[in-house]
Amino acid sequence: MYLSIDLGGTFVKYGVLDEQGSIQLKDKFPTPQGEIDQLYGEIGRVFDQVSVEFNIRGLAISAPGAVTEQGIINGISAIPCIHGPNLREDLQGLFNVPVAMENDANCAALAEVRAGSAQGYDDVLFVVCGTGVGGAVINNGQLRKGKNLLGGEFGMLVQYDHEQRRMESFSWLASTGNMVHRASEKLNRELTGQAVFELAASGNQACQEEVEAFYSHLSILLTNLQCVYDPERIVVSGGITERPEFGEELKAALNAINKMRDTLAIETDVAVAQHRNDANLLGAFFNLMDRNPKPY
Repeated sequence: MYLSIDLGGTFVKYGVLDEQGSIQLKDKFPTPQGEIDQLYGEIGRVFDQVSVEFNIRGLAISAPGAVTEQGIINGISAIPCIHGPNLREDLQGLFNVPVAMENDANCAALAEVRAGSAQGYDDVLFVVCGTGVGGAVINNGQLRKGKNLLGGEFGMLVQYDHEQRRMESFSWLASTGNMVHRASEKLNRELTGQAVFELAASGNQACQEEVEAFYSHLSILLTNLQCVYDPERIVVSGGITERPEFGEELKAALNAINKMRDTLAIETDVAVAQHRNDANLLGAFFNLMDRNPKPY
């Protein structure tokens, strides 16, 4: 059995998986807000707890930030304490089992490629649409992280707004989080994503404009990614994908972009992610198995 841990800003999720990747147990605990030793202590508590019932032979970690091969997490995130220490080295020392770590979006992409909406495809782009925009690149069935670990950072792509004379990133333009932020500012009250879509459906012009802009920018991003990499499939993930109408609404927006492109229209095979809340746990497990085929 293997313990998989997903480090999130609010909660740390964990699960025990068998060798086939089937989750036998899962739970979560609030993310410690102090020093790294607090996080290590909570992981140790969980490790000891599940070890009573299961023989844990490896530890898989999904984490925000740029995870290096050495086991250090660069960048910034909602968990400041994980940036700096060599987590993999520390955890291997604490638990005496193989430890594998990977970026959370990369983990979610692995879950879809190995056992989800991209299974059977070798060249896939994975786009996460949430608070911002992130993602991953799968080349020949393997993660392609790039020289500076920027592979899949699609939200960092920019376009120039000539009217405002400023650069806008696609994390600002094509994320549900910022769509909600802009709609809330227009209406001068705090909204949720669900509220924005409900108000748009009821005829609220401000929300209709923001929903239309969101789908338009997301479609432009996906079309550009198709032109750059020409993957077999693009998989979209994030809370927005739980919206039943999302797939059809995105397809309509892509068709509208293609209509404007006229003779430059291209086919973009877009699918909605199959794994949602468990994606990072499952992908972290696959990463562990890739790096340690027999982690005893």
